[in-house]
Amino acid sequence: MMRKKFMAKEERKKDIGVSKLDSLPITTVVGNDMSFKGDIHGDGIVRIDGKVEGNISSKQGIILGEKANVEGSLESDNVIIFGHIKGSIKSKELILKTTGSVQGDIVSDFLEVEMGSKYDGSLKIGQREIHDDTKQGKVKVAPPGIEPGSTV
Repeated sequence: MMRKKFMAKEERKKDIGVSKLDSLPITTVVGNDMSFKGDIHGDGIVRIDGKVEGNISSKQGIILGEKANVEGSLESDNVIIFGHIKGSIKSKELILKTTGSVQGDIVSDFLEVEMGSKYDGSLKIGQREIHDDTKQGKVKVAPPGIEPGSTV
């Protein structure tokens, strides 16, 4: 019985740092020997290992490999950065790995930053702007306990 509890704890340790993207197939790849100019839009998971000059938007996820170099914005539910981006990022979940670097602003509901990664820009956690049709203005939404407009 004690062995069973120990195994359960070990399995939980393995789950730490695991992204939702780990179990989903990658649908688009820009290889490390590729250079791409223009915007990329889609619904699946995009992995960038080469150079991209343009904005990348993909519903499920974006992964920047260690050799990735992106000049443009990223927008996706899930983003993992092993490489370099010069531009803004909007996501529900962002994981900045040890080899990753960001030069730009981040807006995300969840942020995980590994030691050794680099970041230069403004950061907004848990804030999403939504349009209120009755007032024709923007309403800021923040989780309980965090004031809208505050930075973390």
